[in-house]
Formats: sequence, C-alpha cells, structure tokens
Amino acid sequence: MAEGPFSPFFGLDTLWRLRRNQLGYYQSLQARYGDRVRLRLGPYRNWLLFHPDEIESVLTTHASSFVRFEPVMRVLEQWNGRSLLVSEGARWRARRRQVLPAFARSRMTEYGARIVSHTADLSERLKAAAEAGEVSLDTDRTMATLSLRIALDALFDDQTDHRVSQTGDAIAVLSDVAFRESTALWRRPSWWPFGWNPRKQQAIATMDRLVSSIVSARLRVSHDDRGDLLSMLIANGDEENAIRDEAMTLLIAGHETTGAALAWASDLLSRHPETLAQVLAEIDRELGNRPAVLADIARLPLLRAVVDETLRLYPPAYALFPRHATEQVVLDRLTIAAGDLVQLVPFVTHRDPRWFDGADSFRPARFLGVPAFPPYAYFPFGAGPRVCIGEYFGLLELVLALGTLLQHWTPLPAESRAIPEAKFSLRPKNGLQQRWRLRGQPEGMSRAVNAH
Repeated sequence: MAEGPFSPFFGLDTLWRLRRNQLGYYQSLQARYGDRVRLRLGPYRNWLLFHPDEIESVLTTHASSFVRFEPVMRVLEQWNGRSLLVSEGARWRARRRQVLPAFARSRMTEYGARIVSHTADLSERLKAAAEAGEVSLDTDRTMATLSLRIALDALFDDQTDHRVSQTGDAIAVLSDVAFRESTALWRRPSWWPFGWNPRKQQAIATMDRLVSSIVSARLRVSHDDRGDLLSMLIANGDEENAIRDEAMTLLIAGHETTGAALAWASDLLSRHPETLAQVLAEIDRELGNRPAVLADIARLPLLRAVVDETLRLYPPAYALFPRHATEQVVLDRLTIAAGDLVQLVPFVTHRDPRWFDGADSFRPARFLGVPAFPPYAYFPFGAGPRVCIGEYFGLLELVLALGTLLQHWTPLPAESRAIPEAKFSLRPKNGLQQRWRLRGQPEGMSRAVNAH
C-alpha cells in the first residue's frame, strides 16, 4: 500500500507546504515514497501519482470516472463562467464540440500570420530602443505582453493598444488569486473588503467589461468570419453569455501559459550557447530574412525540439487540476475510492531519470526522432479526452514567435539563475531580467527598455 507523510492537522500542514514550496514538496514526496503518495487534505484523501502508466489510466483509460475537483473549478468559475474549462459531463462534451472548430487546422495559417506580425512588431520596437546593438528587459513580462497582443488579435481581431495594459494587469491579479484561493482553506465572500478580495473584484470587472463589450459589439455589427476565434464562437449560434465565457477562458489561458513558455525558452537558449548557435543556423538556413509561415514549422525541427524540451523542464501547467473520483477505480492493485482526489504533476514526472536521460539537463535532441520515453511521461498539455483544446495553437505560437525573434535577436544569459515559481502557471520568480543583442552586432552597452 502506498503511504505518505502522516498529518496530525488534517492536512493543514500539507497546504502550508504546498503554498510555501510546491515544486520542492512534490519532488521530495516522490523521492521518499515513490510513484504513489497518499496525503490528507482536509476531509479528502489525496493521491499523488507519478508513474506514466497510472497517469494514462487517470487521463485516458478511466477518464470518465474522474471530474475536476469542484472547489477549484468554483474558484475559476468566478471569472470564466460556465465555460469548457469548468464544465463536466454532457455540458462539457457539447461545449467542446462547439469550440473545437475554432482550432481547426484550416484556420492556423491565418493565426500564424498574426503571430508573426505581432512578433515582428516587437522586434522593431526593440531595434528602435537599442543602444550599441543591445537592449535590457524583463523577458518574462515582455513575452507575456506579446502573447496577450497575439491573443487579443487572434481571438477578437482586436489590436487596440490601450486594452493591453489593463488586460495584462487584470490577468496577473486573477492568476495570483486563482493560486491563493485554490490552496486556501476557505474562500472569502465577494463582499469581503480586506486582503486581495477588492483587487480580485476589480480585475474580474475589468475583464468582464473588456470581453463583454467586444462580444456585444461584434454581435451587433456583423457575423462575418474575420479569421479570428470569436467568429467561430459566434457562428455556433450560442447565446451571448456562453460566447463571453469561452472567449474569457481562451484569452486568459492562452496568454498566461504561452508567455511563460516563451520566457523559459529564451532563458534556456541563452544559457546553452551551442544549442543556440545550432538553432540560429537552422533559422538562417530555412527562413533567412523572410517572415515565417505555418509550413516552416516542419522545416525547423530543432527549434520545435527546443520548444518541447522547454515544456518538459518548465511546463506552465506544472500540476494538472486535481481530479475527483466519482466511483471506485482500481489501478494496478491500487484502489482509488469514490470521493478520493488524484493529483498529477508534469513537473515531477517530466524530470524522472527513469524516463529521461540527464533529466534535469536541457537536451532538445531527445525530441528529434522516435521518443525514447513512454508517451505519458511527457504531458505538458494534459492528455486524453480533456487534453488542452488549444495545444496545436500554443505550439504554433511558440515556434513562430520564438523563430521570428531569433531571426534578429540573440538572448544573453541573465546575471542570476531564474527560479521557477509555482503560482497558477510556472513563471520565473521576480521576472527574468535579460539582455538581448541585435544579431550581427558586437557586444556593447545595453539599454533598459519598456517593450510593452
């Protein structure tokens, strides 16, 4: 029988450890207790499962026996409404069928052009601010802003600059609140006037005004297909509130995770000059100075491998939403009782030396050719029926945006090592202060810029 640390405080000490150092705590539990760890979280028995076979069982084989943990979903429902993200059962299946056409491969060429255009604009802004061929910036914040511009355009066909700042600030607040409330003993009522609650209510109001106003305006003016995600949501004939909920979820989720992954990729490449030189050579050979297009992803296998390896080492979704067993499930002599919780942690499984040689090392070559690791040892977008619906769009954005930046810029190593901070997504703690050098320029004095 799998065991875990005994908690005399009904799991309160576990919650404290999770909020203090979630990644380190998960890793220490696997190192001490193995692939199956039983914890107490208040009234719930919680299983941490780290082995690919059991991950497959939870996400695929027995997926219908698990739902996302209701208290966490109620936190997200405060601003996501009843979207695909928080739905279960028949409603989830109906919502997924309605949203899926927005991510059809036939639409990716248009999305790719928008991604490249916004990234090229960022590159030009950096060139204008460069001094002696270099700029110094917070790469994490810059990439988050870039991914937000792309999300607003691809989702809403909206490129209004004044929306970017207020939207980014609001999403940052909601990301922090989501982590706090999902690891708290109780959620403050909406009228609570203290702590982070007023900021949360203001952020929710900001996001609701933004998304609702865009949806309402589009419904009043035209139902024509503008090549954006909103056009597809409207084409489904849904009511306005349902469109708003899905648009809100896609905007927040896409912006938050992609920006983090771009920052981590920049950091990893800057600290591995050999790999960076190979990637730059591949980009020069296949792209030259022309804008990248969707078909180029297949021509840039090393860059794609860099993205995959980044998602292995620093998966933005470092821990999947807890699952709640709706019935008894037997997983290879382990019985998960009805009512038990199950937690899967990509950050830990992705770094398991049984599946990945040099598991803590940056080795993109492991993703070139046939993988040597089990399929469910690598699941940055989840897996099974509830795999992230925007997986292909996310990969498209990461490859095209990173490739477009690297056509003109080289990231230089930060003075101090970036520390991963487990909030609602995995981001560099206190940002990522980094210099970028214009390619073809000798090393010079950098100039700090605001590239937002």
